[in-house]
Amino acid sequence: MRGSPLVQAALVVAGLLLLWFPLHSLTQRHPVMVTPAATPPPTKHVQMALRSTSPFRFQVSYLGQVVWEGTDDSAEKESTKDLDIDFPNEGIDLAVDVTWATKGLAAAEISLSVDGTEMHKTVWGQGSASDVVTFKEE
Repeated sequence: MRGSPLVQAALVVAGLLLLWFPLHSLTQRHPVMVTPAATPPPTKHVQMALRSTSPFRFQVSYLGQVVWEGTDDSAEKESTKDLDIDFPNEGIDLAVDVTWATKGLAAAEISLSVDGTEMHKTVWGQGSASDVVTFKEE
């Protein structure tokens, strides 16, 4: 390399100073922004009703836990239960397992009443049925 050693040293120092700014900003600790935890959805009062075309046994689960189970021996009667559950804007998924006394085609209607809004879903099967039904407020 030709030239004055003093000029060479000055160029090396200038190059190191230019590299120092980006290296300093990359290695500098930046404060971490902590977002507050998402608030859980509000608990709502829900009235659930089950009705079927023939006598049946049933089990309803929400978030992996059984919230209602029972037997209804008459096809004309409606079984009801009041629950207080988290009801997010995205809706809720209920796992419904039904076993009918008859082996023929049968249906069970699941109804939810939330804040005056009624929603209905139907599960069909021969002898039994297992399904996940989604209820969403509109």
